[in-house]
Amino acid sequence: MEVATIRTALLITLSILLVIVVLRRFRRKVVANDLPVPLHVELLALKLAYHPERLLIELHLPTRQEVHLTLLDETHRPIHEWSPESLPAGTAELDRALPALDAGLYHLEMATSTQRTVRQFRLQR
Repeated sequence: MEVATIRTALLITLSILLVIVVLRRFRRKVVANDLPVPLHVELLALKLAYHPERLLIELHLPTRQEVHLTLLDETHRPIHEWSPESLPAGTAELDRALPALDAGLYHLEMATSTQRTVRQFRLQR
């Protein structure tokens, strides 16, 4: 074999290895940063019911977790906090009575040991 042939084969092999290493690092970074965490609680729906006023909350839990629900005003200050509830894995529907509130913009904060999710809703009179 000639030296030029060996050199060409080595360059091609090193280029292929470099591409493989870069793709593996990219895939690892995407999986670590951009994919959703499977152990987080997912807030599927937040509905407002009237007469009496209450929040209907639908959650999906991958494992048993304790969920803390807090009602926040327009500036994200706590108004009311419901007692924490330990929910089993699967889909859960919660029905929470609202305190006496004026019409306006409010937020529901759902917190677990690993996350915090805030959803906005409008109360109309």
